[in-house]
Amino acid sequence: MDRLSNLPDEIICHIGSFLSAKEVAFTTVLSKRWQNLITIVQVLRFDDSIESFKDFADRLSSLPATSRVRKLYLKWWSLESAGINNCLRDVLKRGVFYLNLSINGKQGYSLPFEVFTCKTVVKLSLGFRFSIDMIPENALLPSLKTLSLNDLKFFEFGGNCAFQTLLAACPVLEELFLSDVNWEQWKWSRTVSSLSLKRLTIIRTKWDDYDNSAFKRISFDTPGLVYLYYSDYVPKEYRNVNLNSLVEAKIHLYPPNIWNPDYLYPMNLLQGFKNVEILNLHSYQTLMMFYVLREALPVFEKLSHLSVNLSRYCWFPIKVLGSLHFRKFNSLCHCVSEYSFLVSCPLEVLKITEYSGNPEELRQMEYILGKLSCLELVQVHFPMATGGKKAKLESDLQRLPRASSKCKFNVVV
Repeated sequence: MDRLSNLPDEIICHIGSFLSAKEVAFTTVLSKRWQNLITIVQVLRFDDSIESFKDFADRLSSLPATSRVRKLYLKWWSLESAGINNCLRDVLKRGVFYLNLSINGKQGYSLPFEVFTCKTVVKLSLGFRFSIDMIPENALLPSLKTLSLNDLKFFEFGGNCAFQTLLAACPVLEELFLSDVNWEQWKWSRTVSSLSLKRLTIIRTKWDDYDNSAFKRISFDTPGLVYLYYSDYVPKEYRNVNLNSLVEAKIHLYPPNIWNPDYLYPMNLLQGFKNVEILNLHSYQTLMMFYVLREALPVFEKLSHLSVNLSRYCWFPIKVLGSLHFRKFNSLCHCVSEYSFLVSCPLEVLKITEYSGNPEELRQMEYILGKLSCLELVQVHFPMATGGKKAKLESDLQRLPRASSKCKFNVVV
């Protein structure tokens, strides 16, 4: 038997993806096994900055009618979009698993409805700058588990929000990624609703087009969500929030008017975090929001890992953390000596990600170590410290008195 016949199916399919239609027809005569495998195109790519649309259409039409396409990466930034949807319909009939469409929709481009009725697609990525006005009544993506939406517009049609209809058509969706889907500018439901969703990422990369007057409310009806990364402005209201299964939350929020309680009311969202085990307050503005609303914060009974970023700011908002139960804390201000909550704090692990060992930092470390009676591990990162400097930094730390007899140091360079 020849060596090629001993190759795994995946490698044979990969080899076949480089052959022309004529070569495919020839090779399928050689072996029944190859006849079944060689018609699987693992990856099909089109970038209109590299290849003409005619060449791509010819390449697609040259495939045997029985050929299947596993993945399609399509980048279409030309102003003229005639014919592109016909090619998409062709690929969708070929059992595609992964569909990545990057299309410039400035000229009013609309996706073909067949995108929303594909039974095989598992991962779907859509962008950029086109509108989804309506979803067909028979929309159903029964295999879709990952959905990425980048810089898209959603509208209501006949009283139905296209975004809500899209999510409802994804019964097994597990991961949703939203980038620059600017809730305040487009008239849609502003609701993320999915019973199956486990991971949700919301990212704003454009911060200069914020419309304060229209940014009124957001709702999260995601009872099965376990992971949330949320980077955006804070709206006036979180109308409904169901995050009962949330385990990890990374929050990077910007309250437009943090000192005005009449405007800022994110309490439903904060209550939704009450069951989290891992909480990352990614920005100083987020920590300030927690500080301003400290009297109304829920009890974080399950919280075991808390991270904050205070490398360039005063530590005074950290007072709000005195009422929390946590075990891990990443980060270190002149006002730290004023915090009496450290005495009763059940902190077990302290991670300091940037430490240079100067006299001021050493005094802060001495105060902290002298108060935290439950501390078991201090992990200190010395960036760029090697040789003798690293040894001196370690020695200075080891000489500091500690309230906890169990406290040990772990020095990382």
